[in-house]
Amino acid sequence: MAKTILRQTTTKAQLIQVMNSEKVSVIIPAFNTADTLAETVASVLNGTHKHLEILIVDDGSTDATAKVAAKLVEQDSRIQFFRNPQNYGVSKSRNLMMYRATGEYVAFLDSDDTWEPNKLEVCLKMLADNPEVKAVAHALRYLDKRGNKLSYIRTYPTTKAEMQAIKETGESPWVFPSSVVVDRSILLKEGGFAEDWQVGEDTELFTKIAQKYGLLAATEPLGNYRIRENSLTDKHWLKKRIASDCVKENQLRRLRGEKELSLNEYEQLCFKNLPLLKKLNKFREVLALHYMRKLGQSFLNREVLPTIVYGLATTVLNPQATLHKWKWMKADETLSHEPAEGISHSAELNPHQSSEIGGLP
Repeated sequence: MAKTILRQTTTKAQLIQVMNSEKVSVIIPAFNTADTLAETVASVLNGTHKHLEILIVDDGSTDATAKVAAKLVEQDSRIQFFRNPQNYGVSKSRNLMMYRATGEYVAFLDSDDTWEPNKLEVCLKMLADNPEVKAVAHALRYLDKRGNKLSYIRTYPTTKAEMQAIKETGESPWVFPSSVVVDRSILLKEGGFAEDWQVGEDTELFTKIAQKYGLLAATEPLGNYRIRENSLTDKHWLKKRIASDCVKENQLRRLRGEKELSLNEYEQLCFKNLPLLKKLNKFREVLALHYMRKLGQSFLNREVLPTIVYGLATTVLNPQATLHKWKWMKADETLSHEPAEGISHSAELNPHQSSEIGGLP
């Protein structure tokens, strides 16, 4: 059966109507991102959708993040700034702002990422056109350390059929937090992000929302994801993979009507209690994915020596996956130079056919 790709074609009058209706609360958790926060906020303020509030929460930064945020507040009344008394982590920070938000919809944006000007208007139009869907997202581009837009980050699901597959088969959506816009009432109903998860909490929440309420993604890259070293995924790469696997297991358990596992229960059952050889093999697979992520980062940043080193390491650990990933990266490089219309057709490839640069977003 041929797939029908969702297209975001609207008249000027329709866009103006949407722009002046729903209020969107943009939640920006910040930790030591004084060098990028102003650019991130500007990308929201420069957007075509103006009915919004921006909630910045500083999670115990030790650089000038608070000073930058305070200055931004002086420049626009739609910006609010909060400071956690201590480092709570990104999940609790987002949850605190979720309860302070007053918009009908909530959009998440990391303090080193940016949006394209039409991001919110396209997302709101998708929600209006698909009332059975409570969350939307979109493809992204990478930002290298110099701020250049690179490559193309695929997204999933982009069709009603793919959305139904998530509900019926236990697949997970392929979305980054900075791309998601969701009905605030659904966030409140589900309790937000799991605060006891160091990593993978976004995958856990968005998978649950996609399965229970519906999530669709636009193939147009409406935002930009900055490549940074020493991210949480880099620091906790093993926990990230275990968390992603736990999400998949709980997705299937919900479909079967079985009790879900906590992250600690899953880690004990499906990793720590494995026989030694199986545990070592699992570790090898996860380590290969970690090095694959580092390979992707180095490749996009045009760092020759690290690219060679991580390429050799991943090839030794998992030759077949490394070859597949290299082809995937080159294909995304090609997509990055195509117009949005071309991207829509090319992006019919399912991102789940390959491992993301470092695992699920």
